[in-house]
Amino acid sequence: MKSFDDRNAGVRETGIALLGLIQQIEICYARSASSSGMHATDFRAVCVLSDAGKPMSPKDLSGFLGLTSGAVSALLTRLENGGFIARVPNPSDRRGVLVTLNEAAVAEPLRLYRILHEHHTEATKGLSDRELEAIRQYLRKIQEATAQFCGAEIAPVPASGTPPADDLKLQSGSGG
Repeated sequence: MKSFDDRNAGVRETGIALLGLIQQIEICYARSASSSGMHATDFRAVCVLSDAGKPMSPKDLSGFLGLTSGAVSALLTRLENGGFIARVPNPSDRRGVLVTLNEAAVAEPLRLYRILHEHHTEATKGLSDRELEAIRQYLRKIQEATAQFCGAEIAPVPASGTPPADDLKLQSGSGG
């Protein structure tokens, strides 16, 4: 049986690993965004829209990104001016709009995102279903604890990620 100190050391090492993952993802997002002339948050919005697989309202996008409506409006203006998205009338709400991706304009940044997703998938190949479930439970509990600490709602998550394109192959050393 592990001692209390051993357990605390393990919890601390797990937390450090999680923070390292978050930082590395942020670096990859920033590099992918920069290579496409976008801000990192704009790139996150493109990824959310792609993962959703359908047009989204600015309000829904705001919930996924954890941004205010004003921040999302500015983000959408930048993306629209860059040709990455279009705002189209919402057929079920004549006062509202939906945000759609310009697939041609986002093809390269999303290619990098999908390659990163492939690398993440590859990293789980040696894990059992039980181990993956333990990781999911841990991450959900940490998400809940963080949201509670911050006094925020738990951020929604888009439907499971966009399946990678068939022509994408794992490319070691390909950065995002």
